[in-house]
Amino acid sequence: MAQGPDSGGLEAFLSVLKRELQAFRQFHSLLQAEQDALVSGNTDSLIALAQQKNEKVIELTQLAEQRNRFLTDRVGSTNQIGMEAWLDSFDPADKQGAGKWWHALIELARNAKTLNQHNGQLIHTRLASNQQALAVLMSANATTSNLYGKDGQAYATPPTGSGRPLGKA
Repeated sequence: MAQGPDSGGLEAFLSVLKRELQAFRQFHSLLQAEQDALVSGNTDSLIALAQQKNEKVIELTQLAEQRNRFLTDRVGSTNQIGMEAWLDSFDPADKQGAGKWWHALIELARNAKTLNQHNGQLIHTRLASNQQALAVLMSANATTSNLYGKDGQAYATPPTGSGRPLGKA
């Protein structure tokens, strides 16, 4: 099933592998920027980062599909064992650099997974904090439903009766 280095599509495969590695580096940078924004409290940038991450995930998925098609045709397996088998048969001395790119890709994927999990924990912590603050505000609002009188003046304590002090009735 394995084919030699002269097989069709080899250059395209190597190009896909290089592009996949580059895209993963960019994805990792986006995750790092997301973490920086979460830590610094710069939540305004999170929406744009989420959109960029989604676009990069789509690109990574497409590149992985291309890699998987190539590996399926050559070694019948798209997992790490299949890739290692192809590398062993294609370029055991790694003269083309595919092994180096593949191992860098695997390492970046592990780092990205860890970074993404940490970002998720930061988001969860921030969400819990916001929910607590909202609960405090909601309970305060329940005890003082009218914070301002009809004259636009703030009440220090909740008004009673018609909303006007008895001395001004």
